[in-house]
Amino acid sequence: MRVRSPQDLVGGIALIALAALAFSQIGDLRIGTASRMGPGYFPTVLAGLTGLVGLVLAVRSLVLDGHGLESLNLRHGLPLLGAILVFGLTIRPLGLVLASALLFLVSAFASPELKWRETLVASVVLIGLAVLLFVVLLDLPFPVWPRM
Repeated sequence: MRVRSPQDLVGGIALIALAALAFSQIGDLRIGTASRMGPGYFPTVLAGLTGLVGLVLAVRSLVLDGHGLESLNLRHGLPLLGAILVFGLTIRPLGLVLASALLFLVSAFASPELKWRETLVASVVLIGLAVLLFVVLLDLPFPVWPRM
């Protein structure tokens, strides 16, 4: 069997691996039903869809011609991975607002055309929406500010 689109194959395998990692972390969370969703329902659905897209992409790479592998450009990927890591490590001690601000700050370096004013406006608006959605409307137990 010949791989006709190596880029799609690598992407598909990466998505399947990500889905497997997500399934392994869901663990003992109760899934529930569509009408009474448990805490594991949405992560399970999302992991399943991610794995399905990965499988479709991998199979497609064997059927359709596509792009070859290009050199890996870490200039754009590392800040995004770093931003997610920083957010995950700081959400509990710093709260949603400051952890999100750090997320935006670190991820802004992924853009070759960094515009600080636009980044600041977007981050303030999106942080406000995150607080409104997750803390006010959904009443999730996220700390908004650091605990003193």
